[in-house]
Order: sequence, then C-alpha cells, then structure tokens
Amino acid sequence: MQRLTFLILMGLAGHTLAANEKPFEPEMVAIKAGQFIMGSNHWKSTSPEHTVSVKAFKMGKYEVTVKEFAQFVNATNHKAPRQCIQMAGNPWFASMAGSWNANTLSRSRFEPVTCIGPKDAEAYIAWMAKETGKKYRLPTEAEWEYAHRAGSTHKYPFGNNEALACRYGNIADRSAEAAFKRDYDGLDSKSHVGVAPCDDKSDYASIVGMYEPNAFGLHDTLGNISEFVQDCMKPDYTGAPADGSAVVETKCAARANRGGNWHWEGWAAYRRGGAPDDFVGALEGFRVALDSDGSDDGKANSAPSAFALELAAEQQKEREKRSKRAEIPAS
Repeated sequence: MQRLTFLILMGLAGHTLAANEKPFEPEMVAIKAGQFIMGSNHWKSTSPEHTVSVKAFKMGKYEVTVKEFAQFVNATNHKAPRQCIQMAGNPWFASMAGSWNANTLSRSRFEPVTCIGPKDAEAYIAWMAKETGKKYRLPTEAEWEYAHRAGSTHKYPFGNNEALACRYGNIADRSAEAAFKRDYDGLDSKSHVGVAPCDDKSDYASIVGMYEPNAFGLHDTLGNISEFVQDCMKPDYTGAPADGSAVVETKCAARANRGGNWHWEGWAAYRRGGAPDDFVGALEGFRVALDSDGSDDGKANSAPSAFALELAAEQQKEREKRSKRAEIPAS
C-alpha cells in the first residue's frame, strides 16, 4: 500500500512575525577560500575539467526543513505550488496534488522541504535576508561542488568505496529498495536506479543531520534530496566562470541541482542534474549560502538555538528507531 499523505497542521494563515519572534536562522558552516578542479571529463555534461577559485563563504549545515519553511509561509502567506511530481508506482513518478506540507513522502517537519521550485526557495531566502539583514542566497554550482568535495579528489568526499556511502548520505540502498517493493506493489528498483551495497535503515527522505558530515562539517550533501543552486543548467562547462560565480541568464530555461537524493545511488562529487526552472518535485529542495569575508572562520558557535535543540531531540528519536530495525542483507 502506498504511504499515506502526511499533513502538517501548523496554522498556515498568513501573518507577520510577532515583535519578539525571530525566524529560525539556518546554522551555517564557514567555508574557507580555496581552489579546486571542478567537473570530470568522464561525462560531457561535466566537461571540461577546469580550475575554479572560490572565495570564502558560508553554507547551511543542513538542508532547509519543512519546519523552517512553514515559518516563512506563516509570516508571508506565500502561495507555494499545490501540484508536485511524486512517487506514483508504475510509472515511478507522476504529477499529483501535493505541496511542501502535504505530499506522499513527507512524515517529519525536520525532513528537507520539497515539492517547491527554485523560485519558492529564492522567496524564502529573500524573506530570511529581509528579516535578519544578512545577504542570504542560494549557493553557486561551483561553491556547492567545492563545499561538497571538502578537499577530496575522489569519487565521493569520503573516498571511492560505495559500500561506505550509507554512513554519509541517504541514498538508494537496501532499505529504499524494500520500501519501494512494500509500498508500490512490488516495484523493483534494481533495473531503474540500482541499489547501493549498504543499508542505512531509512526508507525515503530522512530527518536532516542523521549521517556523518563531510570534512567541512556539512551534512547530507551526498544524498537525501537534490539541491537547487543559482546556476542555469548548461550542456557542459564550456566558458564556465573560473571565479566560483554562477551562470545566470535573464530567462533561465533549466536550473542546475546537485547532490543526488534517496531515490538514486550515491552521486559522484562532480555529477550534476537539471530541470526546468518551473519544475516542482518531491526529490528537490535547497540549502542556503551567505557571503563571508573569512574573518569569523573558526570562531566558536553561540549557544544552540531552540530549533537546534528540537532537531537534536528528533534526531535521537530517529536513531533509536533505526537501531531497532534489522539490517537488510544483500540479496
């Protein structure tokens, strides 16, 4: 039986934040300036390999969650999409009624927000910037790959062994395969996306921060959901900027996304995806970036926010839940 739609009842009538109410400001990780080889000559879309110099910036430690996006909708009465490309069985995905807070695969306010498009992500970011006075934005594609690699030149930030992928990201593994078969009338994922040789005990999207971070301290860049970036999607890197800036156009026909998701095996660090700029699906979300002069890199963080404490409690509940699930052996 297909999973029931999860509806978050959070009082979504539009209103502005109260005088003493502040937005859940994303926890940010300082990324130092550096240089790296972007792309790979193995695929046309990631060719040619090219050297990129990235300025210091900050990036969200986690993907933006349903709970965070709800506060934005509450404050602005933002009209988010009500139709979303979601898991449908056979064929795999179809456009169905659904939204950021009511879709077939949501079950926690601390999962990444999906069933939104790039323009909805940018609306959230513009609101966050206005409320905080900080210049929040989407990361550029070069910044995203640089931050995801975290100094690694291997296929994955942790090396080349895919069997370790379930430690670092929520990808199409044995639990995901079992969930597809259970919830969608025996749907077999092996021929469609493949199955990673490991088991993270998570079926679909996961609460953020459940997997080990990369060397820069970022969580879930390997999988969970794909992430929008600023750049328009181009066929390859011919003429791509060398300074880490975004490829932007007045009318962006397709938007790049990075990072893979729970539906696909672990993406190589250089792999990229794209979709029409008005595409709305259950596999795509975002995290934020912020300009930085590097002066506060390495400084101790302030006391955990109320949001961070609540997230930590939900993560612990999820760890306990997964600890009781038997690992699915290789078939």
